[in-house]
Amino acid sequence: MTEETKKQLMQSLYKIATHFEIPNAEMVSFKKRNVLLELLQSKDENAFNLISAVIDAEMKLDRIQNDKEKQTKKAEHWAAEVFTTQKEKEKAEEKLNKFFEGK
Repeated sequence: MTEETKKQLMQSLYKIATHFEIPNAEMVSFKKRNVLLELLQSKDENAFNLISAVIDAEMKLDRIQNDKEKQTKKAEHWAAEVFTTQKEKEKAEEKLNKFFEGK
């Protein structure tokens, strides 16, 4: 996963954490995001589920896109997986955006 993608994901997590008054959220790195996610889960299960879905979808998409063996040997199957996972990610992001609009 690119550093830019990690940064974008963390910006969304920081925004939610700030909304729920979780202190020092900006100090948490992508690697240690689970600490922040646990704090968020204790404050609001729905917000936790929304941001977790976005992070999980992005990580899944990254993993599939970087599977060069499948891309080479089963290109059609790989392309279908990328497409499906991209749609999952878009739906998760859409739900998160609706959450932000409502807050």
